[in-house]
Amino acid sequence: MTADMISESLISTLPGHTYTDAAIFRAEQERIFEQMWFCAIRTADLAKAGAWKTVQIGRESVLISRTRKGEIRAFYNVCRHRGVKLCLEESGQAERSFQCPYHAWTYDFEGKLVAAPNLTKMPDIDRHEYGLAKVHLREYLGYVWVCLAETPPSFEEDVMGAIQERLGDLEAIEGYDVANLKVGRRIRYDVKANWKLIIENFMEC
Repeated sequence: MTADMISESLISTLPGHTYTDAAIFRAEQERIFEQMWFCAIRTADLAKAGAWKTVQIGRESVLISRTRKGEIRAFYNVCRHRGVKLCLEESGQAERSFQCPYHAWTYDFEGKLVAAPNLTKMPDIDRHEYGLAKVHLREYLGYVWVCLAETPPSFEEDVMGAIQERLGDLEAIEGYDVANLKVGRRIRYDVKANWKLIIENFMEC
């Protein structure tokens, strides 16, 4: 197709290699998904203390749970000892703590290190310092939002601002009663394609 045949109504796609290049994909994970606020789970999914869910954000697994005080916390789903995933499933209910399946390092629901083999013989180990690494978290509209960035962007500008831009008024979304919406049906597709292809096809609809 020559340049004079391209319609002004069509927006050209990105060069083909941007959909397959591994280095570009890593950069997208780091600079896009791991820097933005991500709507992770419904707050109601964590009904009681010890309830937890894991979500994949960029290259990282994040563990979201409810504490005994009823608060919600988010951590990297990684043991501080050897970097093994703490929770291997998508969701569950912990009775008293999170325990690493590798060397049994154990953390309470606040992320504090509470037990490990020979821990009493290592008085120099600060149990808070070696606790689970926290992830930035906000609760809004009945959902838990998380951000992996060391310094997250403004939630008010990026999330609430986007709502205001689309609806014209931030209060307008309250009419949807988002927190109490129910899932009518869920269909999961496993698509072997770069994420940009999915977004582009969705936008055409």
